Amino acid sequence: MQDDYDHVHPPPAAHELIRSLRQLRQLPWNSRNPIENCTPSETMTLFCIRRATTDNPAGVKASELGSMLNVASPTITQSVNLLVAKGLLQRSADPSDRRAVRITLTEEGARLTGLAQEAMQARMKALASHLGSERAHLLVELLDEVTTFFQSMDGEPDPRSGTWCRPGWNSPTTPKEGE
Repeated sequence: MQDDYDHVHPPPAAHELIRSLRQLRQLPWNSRNPIENCTPSETMTLFCIRRATTDNPAGVKASELGSMLNVASPTITQSVNLLVAKGLLQRSADPSDRRAVRITLTEEGARLTGLAQEAMQARMKALASHLGSERAHLLVELLDEVTTFFQSMDGEPDPRSGTWCRPGWNSPTTPKEGE
């Protein structure tokens, strides 16, 4: 019976974590999109290309971009097409493989991502100032720990048992023979 109660009524600390994470999630992040007329996913695509072309100025292939963003090729193609139409990206032939196409930021794309990065850094600087150095560092440590915790999870909770299961693994409903 207690397990059923805990499933419906999480302990106070868990409840406060859920509440706090929901509040964070519900912040109007999209209204703060620093690149005008771009969706959050398009903005992320621009930043990813900016980062990738720091190491390789020739540009990034669509397949590489898909791997970096963990999205399928059709999604990348659609996003790149829209950003090319907006004048923020350009395609060019790969000098070492004419069959391949490299994607880079246009001057306007570079300018806008630079402005967006400056705005984001200003917001984070204001947050750090608001929190103070010690609490800001503590927040970074805690968020890193939260990230590590959830990345270490291999599966989803099994609502029947309240435990974590790996994908493809089902908790046995009957004991195995010989046990």
